Amino acid sequence: MVVIAKQNVVDILLMEAFYEMHQVRDRLNFFQEKYQQTFENFSVFMKKENENFEYFDDYMEWKAYTKLFDEVLKKIEELKNGNFQIALTALR
Repeated sequence: MVVIAKQNVVDILLMEAFYEMHQVRDRLNFFQEKYQQTFENFSVFMKKENENFEYFDDYMEWKAYTKLFDEVLKKIEELKNGNFQIALTALR
């Protein structure tokens, strides 16, 4: 039997979450630089924009990355605070 400390699991999960956070942040920065504005300002702009499919595609992707970024930050906080469970499953 192999014994793994809970903190080791947390450390690995935190490293993965921080990696994901940086990847998502890079995409958010890409859109912010491309349009020279925040997502919130771009959202207001998009309400007035008619049928520009490139803008709409970017808006949808930017919106998804914004939501994902918030979820990753929440995941990091949950891991740091110990708010998680480890499920044991049988491997065959």
